[in-house]
Amino acid sequence: MRALILHGPGDLRLEEVPDPVPGPGEVVVVVTSALTCATDAKMMAAGAHPALGPLPAPLGHELCGVVAEVGDGVTGLRVGDAVVVANSAPCDDCPDCRAGRPNLCPRITYLTGAFAERVRVPAPIVARNVHPLPPGLAPDVAAMAEPLACAVHTADGCGPAGGRVVLVLGGGVQGALLTGLFAARGFTVHLADPRPDRRARALRFGAAVVHDAPRDDAAVAALRERLPGGRGADLVVEAVGRPQAWRAAIGLARPGGEVVLHGGCPAGSVVQLPTHAMHYLELTVRGSYHHTPAAVADALDLLSREVLPARELLRAPVSLAGVVGVLTASRGEKHPVRP
Repeated sequence: MRALILHGPGDLRLEEVPDPVPGPGEVVVVVTSALTCATDAKMMAAGAHPALGPLPAPLGHELCGVVAEVGDGVTGLRVGDAVVVANSAPCDDCPDCRAGRPNLCPRITYLTGAFAERVRVPAPIVARNVHPLPPGLAPDVAAMAEPLACAVHTADGCGPAGGRVVLVLGGGVQGALLTGLFAARGFTVHLADPRPDRRARALRFGAAVVHDAPRDDAAVAALRERLPGGRGADLVVEAVGRPQAWRAAIGLARPGGEVVLHGGCPAGSVVQLPTHAMHYLELTVRGSYHHTPAAVADALDLLSREVLPARELLRAPVSLAGVVGVLTASRGEKHPVRP
C-alpha cells in the first residue's frame, strides 16, 4: 500500500510499504478520509513530537474509515463497519487515569499513520477509542472529531459560563472550534486574530465581538481596555501556540481572571511572563493538552447534531501526493486527504 513516511525534519516521503496485518485486539481500517492539521505540520517541520514514534514514522492522526480486517479477540467491531478512529487511548490504570486525567497518562498509546491507504489500529485504541460513524455524518466532518475533542477538553476545564466573558486568541481551526463551543455554552465570546477572514468566520461560529490581534505590549493594553469593563477578560484562551501569544494572553486577563494555554509552542520555547500581573492580579494560568475518550465521544455528538458549522473549516480535498504541499504552505488548514 502507499503511505506517507516521515524520515526527518521536512523529509516526508510517499512510499510503498507492506500492508498492515492486525495482531490480537487490533483492527485494520481502510482510510476513507484523513485531515491535515497544524500538528502534522509541526511534526513534519521538527521531525519529532510527543505523539510521534521513532523515525522513520507514519504521519497523520485524524481519520475516518471502514474496518477491513479484525484481529483475534476483538469484540464489537466487524469487517465493513464505518468508524471514527481517535489517535490515542489511556491505560485506565495509572494514578493520572484514576485521578480523572487520562490525557496525562504516562502509558498512553498514540496512533499516527492516517496518511495511508490502510492503518493498523493498536489494541488499546480499539478497546477504548474507536467509535461508529454516526448515521448521516460525512466522513470528512467525522474525522474532525479529534481536533474538536481537544477543544472540548479545554472548554470542559473552564466550567460553566456564569456570565463570563472569554477572549479567544487566534482564529485558526482551534480558535474557531473553541469560539463555537464557548458560545454554545453561554459565554460572551470575543476573538482576536490578525486576518479579516478568520475574524469574519469567528462571528459565524458565535463570537459576539472580534478584534485585530495585538502585536506588542501597547496593543495588548489597548485591547484590554476595549473588553467589557475595561479591565480584561474573565477567561483568556490562547489558541495560537507561540510564545508571544502566551505572554499577550496573561496581559489580557482581568484581576482574578484565568488564562488557559491551549496552543502548543515549539519544543524548547521559553516565555518571559509578567510577574507583577500574575502575582498582584492573582491570575490563574494553566495549560490544556490533548483530549480524553469522553471528549472524543462528545465531539462526535456535537458534529452529528451540527452544533457548530464545522463543515466550513474544510478546504479542497487532496491526494496523498498533495499532503506535503499542504503542510508546507497552509499548515493549519483542514484539507481532507483521500488515499
